[in-house]
Amino acid sequence: MFKIIMFVRKKASLTTEEFVKLWEAHSQKVIGYKEALLIKDYAKTFPFQPVDEKSSTQRETLPFTFDAMGELWYESKDDFIKARNTPEGQKALADLRKDELKFVDMAASVMWLGFEERIFDKN
Repeated sequence: MFKIIMFVRKKASLTTEEFVKLWEAHSQKVIGYKEALLIKDYAKTFPFQPVDEKSSTQRETLPFTFDAMGELWYESKDDFIKARNTPEGQKALADLRKDELKFVDMAASVMWLGFEERIFDKN
């Protein structure tokens, strides 16, 4: 599977609650464009802040400084590219980008594209 991972920082002017609410509305738009963009799966993850050592990962790594993470899966890189080169795909992307600019600090966020190698699955 080909995927996009985006580490998201919210706009500084937003509270966490406002950010989550705007992203929820945005997710409904993503669902509406699922077919046009050939999206196979979509997930959002919000950080967990351990309150004690028992709930910690017990690893000495850098702290996660983003407000959330979003992931989009595609059957292949070719599907990802193909969807972006159709009139419907370009319209969808323009609408989604316009919407993202309401709640995402793009200059402080990170987007990463890659191939996922599933080691094991829930099935």
